[in-house]
Amino acid sequence: MSFPIDDLAVMVGVMDTKPQTSADDELQRARDKYNRAGETLVAISFGVVVGTGLLWSAMVGAL
Repeated sequence: MSFPIDDLAVMVGVMDTKPQTSADDELQRARDKYNRAGETLVAISFGVVVGTGLLWSAMVGAL
């Protein structure tokens, strides 16, 4: 049984008609995992760059 609001949501594109499969769930988990890894890598890189800059500034006597 379909309700008119569901048909409208599908037509507009805000609701999907097919149920999400386990393969889609696994793909989403993998994407989340790689996104977290990327965020961690960016944070570490930022820390290394800023830390190196602070170290060099302290060695030169600018701080």
